[in-house]
Amino acid sequence: MKDGEPWFIAKDICETLGLSDTNKALLALDDDEKCKHEQYSGSGRKPMLINESGMYSLVLKSRKPQAKSFKKWITSEVLPTIRKTGGYVNNDEMFVNTYLAHADEMTKPLFKSTLETVRK
Repeated sequence: MKDGEPWFIAKDICETLGLSDTNKALLALDDDEKCKHEQYSGSGRKPMLINESGMYSLVLKSRKPQAKSFKKWITSEVLPTIRKTGGYVNNDEMFVNTYLAHADEMTKPLFKSTLETVRK
């Protein structure tokens, strides 16, 4: 964690995604998406870290089946839902309770049915 945000060991993410050249993969990331692990106390070179944005960038470049299914979910469900509704929560109950916490009890079911219609 850095400034309350998760950071990941770049080499581990690249190996998981089938990206054999970590250095080459990191070249495609913006400077604010990567950094050296300054608190690393092990021997050898300090490992490179990537933030959440950098990890998603690498996932979207991977050809592994798991990454492809994640990419499909993001591009066919999550992003279109954000465009249509302004947000994404995959649980309608949680969405209503989060974004309409102060709505009356008649409005909440109406909004849930509207969400179902929008998602179709």
